[in-house]
Amino acid sequence: MRIGVFGGTFDPVHDGHLLPVEAAAMKFQLRRVLYVPARLSPHKDVRPTDARHRVAMLALALAGRPDWSIDLQELDREPPSFTVDTLRSIAARHPGDELWLLMGTDILAGFDRWREPEAILKLARIAAFEREPYTGAAVRVPGVAGLPDRLSVFDAGSVRISATELRNALAAGRSIGGRVPGPVAEYITKHGLYKPGMPQR
Repeated sequence: MRIGVFGGTFDPVHDGHLLPVEAAAMKFQLRRVLYVPARLSPHKDVRPTDARHRVAMLALALAGRPDWSIDLQELDREPPSFTVDTLRSIAARHPGDELWLLMGTDILAGFDRWREPEAILKLARIAAFEREPYTGAAVRVPGVAGLPDRLSVFDAGSVRISATELRNALAAGRSIGGRVPGPVAEYITKHGLYKPGMPQR
């Protein structure tokens, strides 16, 4: 069985976290997808929103998709979270299954700076959906041994959404309608997340 693994802070989860994964699941015949919320990303300097809110929003976004689930292991580990450790844990729980690590090409561009990138490639194939500024001929493939043979870059359609833009919009009192699932937008409003006057991270 092929299992997709998609990590991030999901602060908040939005359509840019969902639509490309749908495209990847269809293209690469992924039977399951594991969303892995990070406690604190090693690639970001800011502290994310409380994990209970991020997990609750993610659960709302994935509702009705029994083949998509949330893996909480990175929230239980001391930060920072490293993908290689997460993949080792998943591989141990799913012996014989094929792991596919999902990411945008903007994240792929820095893959050579990740912890143990060669070990990651032994644990999983990589499916990278095109994301600005790395699209088409501009896609940057880092010089990591074995990466070209384990990498598939694909076009998941134009989804130009970033969590930073959404947080800034909410902090300024602007609507984010049409960019996050309805239940997620309702949750944000109900709990006053990213409300006007809060620091824009």
